[in-house]
Amino acid sequence: MTTTLTVILPIFMLLGLGWLLRLRRFPGNEFWRLLDPLVFYILLPALLVRNFANVDVKQLNVLPTAGAAVLIVITATAVLLLLRRYLTMGGPAFTSLVQSTVRFNSYIGFAIAAGLYQTAGLTIFSIVVAAVTPLANLISVNVIGRYGKYRGNSSRKKLLLTVLSNPMIVAVLVGVFLSLSGIGLPWVLDPFFEVLGRAALPLGLLAAGAGLEFRALRHSGQAVFMACFTRLVLVPLLAIAAIWIFQLDGLSRMAIVIYAIMPVPPGSYILARQLGGDATLLATIIVASTLFSIATVPLWLFLLG
Repeated sequence: MTTTLTVILPIFMLLGLGWLLRLRRFPGNEFWRLLDPLVFYILLPALLVRNFANVDVKQLNVLPTAGAAVLIVITATAVLLLLRRYLTMGGPAFTSLVQSTVRFNSYIGFAIAAGLYQTAGLTIFSIVVAAVTPLANLISVNVIGRYGKYRGNSSRKKLLLTVLSNPMIVAVLVGVFLSLSGIGLPWVLDPFFEVLGRAALPLGLLAAGAGLEFRALRHSGQAVFMACFTRLVLVPLLAIAAIWIFQLDGLSRMAIVIYAIMPVPPGSYILARQLGGDATLLATIIVASTLFSIATVPLWLFLLG
């Protein structure tokens, strides 16, 4: 438990530091506007490409790990759709509930996986990210398109292509190709990608913290607590079942656990705002789930670790 806390505490402290620096407008609003794209499109992909290129992918438990993650997302979505008729919330609010359940903060997940299990943990967790991200995005876009404010908006197709071409997924595929082909990462690029990768997680956590809007907590209500429950309690319970079904152990098991206990990512707000979901509600859920996760993440890791 002590080891887990020594890994988790600095992660949440970096989130808090990012929020505080953004609040104080240091070093400036333009810095924070550009930081997340820098991490998302450059630093994190460099980290993933190098990790996969330098491991023997054939030795990884890829299909069972990815299968368990996909099963969790599909089951959670099915449960919410079945309960839709019994929920009193409107369509846009329901889309926020779905997004909160199927999407997760990968920056925190990567940091915990790397902190607890080093490169091996980071690599196997990347498989979960690559499996879940396109499916979660696909579900989110279609649910917002059906229940959101702008039903039938033609811009959905363009945005759908954008979310499916996620740079993290592309990076994993490139790294897997370099590994399976035996090409590897050229010696001149390996140290360059290593330096870029070292910056990915701390800067990513600062960016995630800067994206938190605590003023949104003024809009807290039943829907917020329901979303936090599904993300931080229901999904971990589904993960326990998926781990049992696929008979996962070791790093594969822990990668699924880490994915399942993550809070809602700040990027969900952007998707809701662009497509017609309840962006105000989702902003509140993001902050609330992150605050609750300070307690639930170490608790779940202690129970399932």
